[in-house]
Amino acid sequence: MSGITAGLAALVFVCAARARTAISFEVASIHPNTSGIDGSVVDLPESGKLRVTNASLKTLIRAAYGVQNDQIVGGPKWLDSDRYDIVAKTSRPILEIQEPSLMQNLLADRFQLRVHRDRRELTVYALMTARSGPLFKESTSSSSAIHTNRGPGKSRISVTRVTLDQVAGMLGKQMGRIIQNKTGLRGYYDLTLEWDPDQTPDSTVPSIFAALQEQLGLRLESQKAMVDVLVIDRAEKASEN
Repeated sequence: MSGITAGLAALVFVCAARARTAISFEVASIHPNTSGIDGSVVDLPESGKLRVTNASLKTLIRAAYGVQNDQIVGGPKWLDSDRYDIVAKTSRPILEIQEPSLMQNLLADRFQLRVHRDRRELTVYALMTARSGPLFKESTSSSSAIHTNRGPGKSRISVTRVTLDQVAGMLGKQMGRIIQNKTGLRGYYDLTLEWDPDQTPDSTVPSIFAALQEQLGLRLESQKAMVDVLVIDRAEKASEN
C-alpha cells in the first residue's frame, strides 16, 4: 500500500470513528407533562436540538434503541404512563448515525436507565406474499423516497425504491408490533398502502390486513420467532428542572 493510499485509509477510519462518537447534549431540560393529551413528539433534527413533547420513557427507549414495545422487557409500572417534555441541544450539528447514542446517553444520565440485550421467543407478524402474488413491481428509480402520513381513520405509506425489509420496519412502527419480512423478495420496490389504523366499523378504508392483500398482494401471519429484546435493569423518574 502506498503512503498516499495508507494515509487516505487512515483518514477514512478516523472520520468514521468520529461519526460514531456521541456528542453529548450540552443542555437538557426535563419536565413532567400532566396534560393528559394523546400523542407524543420526539424530534431530533441535524441541528442537534432535541424536542420531546408528552412522551413516556418507553417511547424514548423505542426511539433511542430502535425497538418495538414487545421488545422492551421489564421496568417499572410508570414506564409507559408518566409523560415528559424535554428540550436538549448539542454544541454543534450532528450526524444521523449519532442520534441513537445521544438519546441513550441522555436516558442513562437523566433517568438512570440501565439495560442489557437478550433474545426471547415472541409472537411476531411475518410479512408474506398472498395467493395473488405481489401486486407491485421492482423500482426503476435511481433514488429512494419515503412518505408516511397518519390522520384520523387513515394511514398512508408511499415509498420509492425501498426494500421490503424497510417496509416491514415501517409497518412495525405504525402498528407497534414486530414485523419480519418473510416474502423472499429482496429487490427494491415502489408501492403505496392506505389503511384505517383505528379499524372503525363504518370506515370505508380497509384494515391493515385487508389493505395489504388488496393493494399489495401481501399478508401478515402470526408466528413465533426468536427476537432480540432489551431488558430494563434499572430506571428512575427524572427530576424536574
